[in-house]
Amino acid sequence: MDVFSAYSQNDILLSMMKSLLGDEVDLEPVKKAFESTKGDFAAKFAAAVHARFAQMVVPELFINVPEHPEELRKTELERLVRPAADGSLRSYPTKGELLAQAERIRRRQNRRPPWIPRVDRNGKPIPRQRTDSFDTETRPARPLMVTALAELGDVTVLLPALDEERPDLTMMPGGIGEWEAALCTVLGVTSERGPATTVPIDAKANEALVPEDTRWWTTEPPQSRAAAQDPGVASELLATSATLGGLPVTDNTQHDSEMLDIALVSAGDWRHSVRWLLDAWEPGDGSSTLAVARAAVAGWTSEDRSGLIVYVYGGALHSTEGLIGVPSPLHSYLLWARRAADGTDTVDAVRRVILSCPGEDWCHRGGCPEGGFLEAAELLTSIATTGDIADVADRDGTWAGETYRQMYGADGVDNHSEDVLDYLAVKLSGAGWVELIRSIWEGGMEESLLRRGEHCLTALYDPVTRQLRLIDGQPELENMLQLLSDDGVLIGNDDHLTVETGERAAQEWGNELLTAAEDLLRGRINELQQPSLPVQGTLLGLHPHADGALRAPESIPLAEGQLTVLLHTAGLLSGDE
Repeated sequence: MDVFSAYSQNDILLSMMKSLLGDEVDLEPVKKAFESTKGDFAAKFAAAVHARFAQMVVPELFINVPEHPEELRKTELERLVRPAADGSLRSYPTKGELLAQAERIRRRQNRRPPWIPRVDRNGKPIPRQRTDSFDTETRPARPLMVTALAELGDVTVLLPALDEERPDLTMMPGGIGEWEAALCTVLGVTSERGPATTVPIDAKANEALVPEDTRWWTTEPPQSRAAAQDPGVASELLATSATLGGLPVTDNTQHDSEMLDIALVSAGDWRHSVRWLLDAWEPGDGSSTLAVARAAVAGWTSEDRSGLIVYVYGGALHSTEGLIGVPSPLHSYLLWARRAADGTDTVDAVRRVILSCPGEDWCHRGGCPEGGFLEAAELLTSIATTGDIADVADRDGTWAGETYRQMYGADGVDNHSEDVLDYLAVKLSGAGWVELIRSIWEGGMEESLLRRGEHCLTALYDPVTRQLRLIDGQPELENMLQLLSDDGVLIGNDDHLTVETGERAAQEWGNELLTAAEDLLRGRINELQQPSLPVQGTLLGLHPHADGALRAPESIPLAEGQLTVLLHTAGLLSGDE
């Protein structure tokens, strides 16, 4: 029997090998998947296997199972699930059996990898969003419409979301957190593509930005595109708009240069966009230009302020002038946004320095006042150089690519990354605050309960939206009483409850929390009445599509600077609340 089992098993494996590697098999897609996938050999091999299986599998029927199928009538429910029934379904099922079928179908469909083809009940293929690899572990994304930058139009940002129904700490509408998410999206700093990716820019859409009364040459009707559809359009609007987010943009003043210099020196980790490629022609002599550009985005923090900075740079090949060091007909510029002094998300100033302008005939505002920013030349060169390195590392399949994605990307996993609330607790401990308990709720929301004297503080951090919220902690301590009661630690009767402080309770909950609970019962914990509480702000400079952890080399000092301002605003670092 054992011999027969071994023979049968090996026969199946040999048949599989013939199916996978037979003489008539088209291995070109398999080779492409292996070579284009980022990561180590295991990731590349898995992508190649997935690509081969994708050639062999047959389409599956997928149905749209509603969130509440129980609200359907029995006949509607049967009509929905019967074509896609999981196993056998008898002729006259009960509604309960149909609901069970709906749940099994939902689970089955959710577990299917994206490369399995699918059809609807009419046999028509269901399109799916293609990715650069067959990675089934890709983080799900949840769309968020951002309207903070009206000059760019509506921008759909894809937030990482393991659970669509998770509670969010939402970003302040129009605040700098929304600015960061929108800017990274339209310029091409996203989770889908890295700096090694080349994105063609729509030349006609760029030309359509030139005002009609300035466009002296004969042209076809303008073919405009939205900023969210083309990074070149987005960048040119950022370079030339008189306002951003409804705020006036100051251009090329001495004060602008000074402020931008401070931001450059105090910037955190730079994240580089995809490479933009523009094949354009020049009005007049009809000469051609191939422009290559990209954006670099970073958060910055000084002693008492913080914000965002964007640097757009590149070069071009001109058909008559040869290689040039500016990305004409695109602008090169620095854009700086500063948040309010209280550390919240209100944007209070926007400044810009134009480093190169394509000239009055092509500029979308008839020419720019170019600023000589020689004092920053070394820093700007360094940023451009790291962009070249990021380009190479992003396409690397060895340790370099893995390290780059861990530090700067959205999908890398780094088991040694630091938590934001760890640094918050350290900062507060210097002012006498003691952490009582740390919790991570379903969906990833992080919470810390702290105490100082008669007051408690709750700190909430949402790694999806990168929001930190500080509120009075007494309500949360009151909620802890129920958990202590459920665990048998809260003893006595309604007239006189007390906290059991034995060895088991201390090991489970910690002496600090047990003491705080007892003090709450005795009336020794009071509301934290700070005029500025609750207060909330975005931690800038983290990848807007990553896991919200402090992974990159400069993320810790950048976060500490922002945390300090927010804590001072809340009055939590002084001796008395």
